[in-house]
Amino acid sequence: MPQTGPTCTCRTETERIAELERILADLQAELTERRNAERDLRHAKAAAEAMCLAKTELLAQVSHEMRCQLQMLTGAVELLRETPLDQNQTNYLNAFHHAGEFLHSLADDLLDNSRMEAGRFQLEQTEFHFDEFMAATAQLIAWQANRKGLQFECRLSPDLPTRLVGDPKRLKQIILNLAGNAVKFTSDGKITLAVELESPPPGDSARDTVLRFTIQDTGVGIPGDKLDEIFERYTQASPATARIFGGTGLGLAIARGLVGMMGGTIRVTSREGAGTCFVFSARFAPRAVSSPEAGERRKPPVAPLRSLRILLAEDAADIRMLMGAFLGNTPHSVDMACNGQEALAKYMAGNYDLVLMDMQMPVMDGISATLRIREWERSHGRPPVPVIALTAGAERSERLKSRAAGCTAHLAKPLRKETLLRTISDVMQQQPDHAQTSAQTGQGGDRP
Repeated sequence: MPQTGPTCTCRTETERIAELERILADLQAELTERRNAERDLRHAKAAAEAMCLAKTELLAQVSHEMRCQLQMLTGAVELLRETPLDQNQTNYLNAFHHAGEFLHSLADDLLDNSRMEAGRFQLEQTEFHFDEFMAATAQLIAWQANRKGLQFECRLSPDLPTRLVGDPKRLKQIILNLAGNAVKFTSDGKITLAVELESPPPGDSARDTVLRFTIQDTGVGIPGDKLDEIFERYTQASPATARIFGGTGLGLAIARGLVGMMGGTIRVTSREGAGTCFVFSARFAPRAVSSPEAGERRKPPVAPLRSLRILLAEDAADIRMLMGAFLGNTPHSVDMACNGQEALAKYMAGNYDLVLMDMQMPVMDGISATLRIREWERSHGRPPVPVIALTAGAERSERLKSRAAGCTAHLAKPLRKETLLRTISDVMQQQPDHAQTSAQTGQGGDRP
């Protein structure tokens, strides 16, 4: 009988080797597939990040252009209000003003949303008078409510601190977004804003302060099945809501993002047809002073200044005209340059007390011009003349860049005439030679 054992053993080993080779091939194929998938994911992630960055930069540029045009719109309205007007003309100007405010808010919302998506949004930390802040904010809400014939009530707990450390601009944005929604969706009844102290106990200034804000209305309300969706970007309760009331659906998403960045929470309760209530908390750093006297101080009126020789560097002819008009009824004289290179040449040849420097100009931008001015001052032993940066960019990074270049102060467009004059006054009052000359003579004089 023939021997078959060794042949079977060889066949079995061959089959095992073949099976292992198949398994190895499958593993290699799977590994290759995973590597390809990971590569595709990396490429997709990089493409998405590049697209997000491009969108942010595009929106920043669009925001810049909008702010420049808004400067002309709001500035012209402000100047026209200083002239004799009849009631119809006043109404027309008010309409222009409200349109400008809406466009300004829309530009800010679009840019803020894009920054948040890109992870480039930062809060400021500055000390501010909370009582003054609430008075100004409540006045804006009251004006909106009164236009629709709505009642408005602002209730402030008596134990609230007078000063806080945080970001007042963004806190105001949250409150106005929520209150603006309340006014928009309420046709009859009342809007209520209440602020209470959550922690710490009154008198304890060593710990963070947490405040609770409540905005309540008697409006149309929100359907229960939509409450979880209203904080999503570009979302409203229904398409009909967008058609009837308008809006982009960004306000609540931005408010939620800002509240989270402030270490707080936000929640909403609503009953369709019976109104809506938003409650959010915000955390503020320990305040330096909590005495009542600190909150009672108000901004003094713009201090009178001696005649200044001012150099204005701005590439847009209409903005130059507007700034010249803002300074027209002051004792100051203004020279103008349309780019940084021309501004530098005029500065070196002239004898100026102050420079208003636009940051985005052709030929030479404001950053480069300011750096060159500071270099020239150092090389010629001249004291630094105040340079106020003018920019349509509202990002913190832009303020840091202008400061690093040597700018004394930073103003974002669109700016009001009073803001410009007050900033000039504040900056010049910090100059020892100017303060002494103003106090003694009230007359102009050449700088050394």
